[in-house]
Formats: sequence, structure tokens, C-alpha cells
Amino acid sequence: MLGSVSAAWIITRIFGKVDIRSEADGRISPASVYYRLGAVPYVISALLDIFLAVAAVALARAITHSDTVAMLSGLAAMIGHNWSLFLRFKGGQGATSMAGALAGMVFWPLCFGLLAAALAVAITRRTTISTAIGVGVISVIILLTWEPKTTALYPLILFVIMLIKRLQLACISKHNMLSTNK
Repeated sequence: MLGSVSAAWIITRIFGKVDIRSEADGRISPASVYYRLGAVPYVISALLDIFLAVAAVALARAITHSDTVAMLSGLAAMIGHNWSLFLRFKGGQGATSMAGALAGMVFWPLCFGLLAAALAVAITRRTTISTAIGVGVISVIILLTWEPKTTALYPLILFVIMLIKRLQLACISKHNMLSTNK
């Protein structure tokens, strides 16, 4: 449920008095907040999304003392973020909720992955490729330093969920373009 709380929707309602659900491309994300309202609302929205996913992981771990349940809670938070129950299954792309889920589970590997992704985006200017590189770095670091080794699959699973959402949004965008051209 924490993932289904849309920080982007809340922030656009507070700062811009607009309903971000009206975006033609179907994105209800901090990136959309940035394009509509600027840097400060974007940062607030991104930090809230990260916090909500971290909270889901931390609460699950505190209640169950299980890393598996904590990872499943982070996954559920990301799915809720991407397909919010409160926004008729619309939502963000998953990057901020993925960062939050990983911060709650594997903080230091995430830090190295973020550095690698930042370097990659500076070179390639491609966020999806840069995210893939960052996720790969996180998984390798977990594989080399973490127990159990299966935890290295966690960032990859989250990345696949993000790719599924991006594919869905690309299909929506293509459908909207075809509908407009008729």
C-alpha cells in the first residue's frame, strides 16, 4: 500500500494545483513533476517516493526479521508505485521506488551502483542504459560481498519490473499517437 501512495500526484496537487493524471503519456512520476513544476517539487516528489519504498522494506524487516519478506515488500512497493491502486493502476516508471527498495535492502551496493549509473548517463545520455549499468554494478557487488548470494537477483528483478512499465508506457504513447493521427 505504501508504494501506491503517489508522491508525484500529491506534489502536483499541492504545488501546481494540477492533476498529473491528465498527462497524455500516462506517466505519474517525479520526472513529470520536474517537467511541469521544476526542480524543487521534483526533488520533494523523488525523495518521498524513495522514502515510501524504504519504509515498506524497513517495516517488513522490523515486523518479520526476514530479508525475504523485506525484499518482497520492496517489490510490492515498486509495483504499487508503477500501478497505483489509488490512481486506477496508473503510476510512475519505478526508478525512485526501485532506489528506495534497494536503499532499504542493500544501501552500500546501491551507492556504488548510483555512482556507476551517474557516470554512464554522463557518457551515454541514455537513462535506461545507465540504469542497467547501475543495476549490474549493484548485483555484482552483492554477489561478491553479500550473503545469501541470491540477493544479487533482487536488483535485476526490480529492473525487469521497471522495464515492463516502460514498455507499457511506450505502447500507450504509440497508441495515443496513432489515435491522434486518425
